[in-house]
Amino acid sequence: MKTTRLAVIATIAALSLTSCSTLFTNRGVQKEKAKLYLQMAADQLHQRDYNKAIESCHEALKYDPDFAPAYNHLALVYMETKRYAKSEEAYKKALELKPNYPEVLNNYGVLLNRIERYKEAIPLFEKALQDDSYSTPENALTNMGYSYYRLGNSARAKLCHQKALDILPQFCLASKNMGDVYAKDKNYKKAADYFEQSVTNCPLYEESEYKYGLALMRLGKRSNARAQLEKLIQKHRSGPYVERSTEVLKYLQ
Repeated sequence: MKTTRLAVIATIAALSLTSCSTLFTNRGVQKEKAKLYLQMAADQLHQRDYNKAIESCHEALKYDPDFAPAYNHLALVYMETKRYAKSEEAYKKALELKPNYPEVLNNYGVLLNRIERYKEAIPLFEKALQDDSYSTPENALTNMGYSYYRLGNSARAKLCHQKALDILPQFCLASKNMGDVYAKDKNYKKAADYFEQSVTNCPLYEESEYKYGLALMRLGKRSNARAQLEKLIQKHRSGPYVERSTEVLKYLQ
């Protein structure tokens, strides 16, 4: 009798182990499917197929409801399509699941910058920078610099952007933003230097090309400014900065 009972217990234990093994295998499969859908969403966002990207994010979350990167990506899609309330909701959900997720903290800060909640954005960038595993701290530094710039704190804005450039000297956005700060301070020589640096590193960066031309004009270098703006028009043919450059050229004739 005793032997039979032990055999039953052993059988139950074996079945339990088999059940757990199957459960873990299924979870692994579910997580892999979630990752595949997230990759699809990333590709679709890159192609600006926003509706498909949203569908893929939701599919990823069906397979793994606690997949913080999927919420982060969903928030990015909503942010790019100017559905800011939905974007903020998704960022908050991602941070509920993973509170110290530096990429989400940075991206959420970008959203707050876009809707002009600059003071709220700064602590998010600061928190992202506290994570030693954060692979692109130059992004948070540049975005925080922009927050300070919009709040009128030029000194802090310059400090943040310079730190970003110390990490990645070819970072065009940080150079362009630094140019904006110096232009606001009416230091057009420094502004021109940074805009030129941005253009050199990113030859197709229209905003930097246009602002470099304006800075040259402010410095009294009219022929250089004219050549810069004419080059922009010839290169890009159409677009808002081409239209603005055309108007400025009328003044420079």
